Formats: sequence, C-alpha cells, structure tokens
Amino acid sequence: MRGAAGVRQGAEGLSARATLGLLLAVVALAGCRRPTQSPRAELGGAWLREPERAQGFELRSDGTLALLGWPDLSGLAWSASHGELVLSTNDERRIESSVARLRVAALEGDRLELAGEGESLAGVYRRAQAAHVRGVVTYRERMALGPDARVVVELTRIGVGRVALQAFLARGQVPIGFDLSVLAGATAGAEYELRARIGDRERTLFSTAEPVRVTPGDDGVEILLRSAR
Repeated sequence: MRGAAGVRQGAEGLSARATLGLLLAVVALAGCRRPTQSPRAELGGAWLREPERAQGFELRSDGTLALLGWPDLSGLAWSASHGELVLSTNDERRIESSVARLRVAALEGDRLELAGEGESLAGVYRRAQAAHVRGVVTYRERMALGPDARVVVELTRIGVGRVALQAFLARGQVPIGFDLSVLAGATAGAEYELRARIGDRERTLFSTAEPVRVTPGDDGVEILLRSAR
C-alpha cells in the first residue's frame, strides 16, 4: 500500500512540476514577443511613388495629410481601417474635399502598394523624408473672419515655381497655423518663399504684400497679411 501511495504522490509531484514548467515557458515566450504596430502606425510618415520618386505624400501622426510633388493639390486628412487608406484632398479653388479610397495591397517594411481603379494616387511607394515649413498667418486689422473664410498658403521655389500648397477653411481667428511639406532631398541649395491669402468664396480679403523668404526646416514663420480692399 505504501508503495502504491508513494507512486501516486510521485506522479502528482511530477505532474505539478510539469505544469509549472509549462506555465513558466509560456510566460517567458510572451515576454520575448514584441508588440506589433497598428496599421496606422506602420503607414505613418512620408512616401514617394516608384520609380520616379518625384511625387508622394506624408501621413502625419495627427491625421493630417500633406502632398509631396503635387503643387496644385492640397492634402487635408487621412485615415486607415480594414485594409483601406482614405486620403482627402482639395485645391485652392475648391475647398470641398475630394476623397480617394485606396486598397493597401502590400505593406512590407519601406514598401507600400496602393491599388484603386482610376485613382491618381495608386501605385508602389517607398519610404522617404520630408522637410517642413511651419508658422502662422495673421493680420493687424480688427476684423473677424466669417465661417466661410479660407486660407491658402503657397511655397514657391525661386526660379522653379510652386512646390507645395495648403488650402483649408480657417475655422477660427488669426493667428492661423500652417504646415507645408517638401521633398527633403530637393532642398539643398534651393531658395524658397511663402505667399498667403485669406478670402471667402467671392473675393480675397487679405494677402501678402511681399513674399516671405524661408528655408525648409523653418519653424515659427509669421506671414503678415494686408487688407486687399
């Protein structure tokens, strides 16, 4: 009887030790696993379309969209869910947004493939670097902006032409912030200037009297507008 009891106790002890070992192994394995990034985090950053690498976009962490190499279009916002990337854009004449829905066909490291029949932003992209020019647009006149007031900020490369555009509803009073993106590799030795205006659907209310010289990477630029009346 004692032998049988000893065998049972030994077996129970072995089973307990095996169970404990298994639990410890699971915990250790879980500790070694790296947390996976969300699709939104993986998509964030600047991308240039292959093979020319002359056009693309920047998906900013705050949900805003900047276009790279599309001087006649302004990026507004982006979102991603269920394998789809949604990009909202407009231009200086049409403040209402145009929405492109692109299927994320592949996302592997620094390579992104977007598919969408008839979509101008579809294609294969590679990660890139963007430079920024940030600041505010303001004016000195005591005049409140109406709900339809819109802001247009243009970044021009001297001797080349416009390279970036931001057009949006003011949604508030001055000073109003702006953030323009340009291709980081194209900024060396180049000279740039900013122009801006605020208007409604019918006329320009305020505009720059003289362009403001800037360098990509500048932060805290102030564009002082004058009344266009």
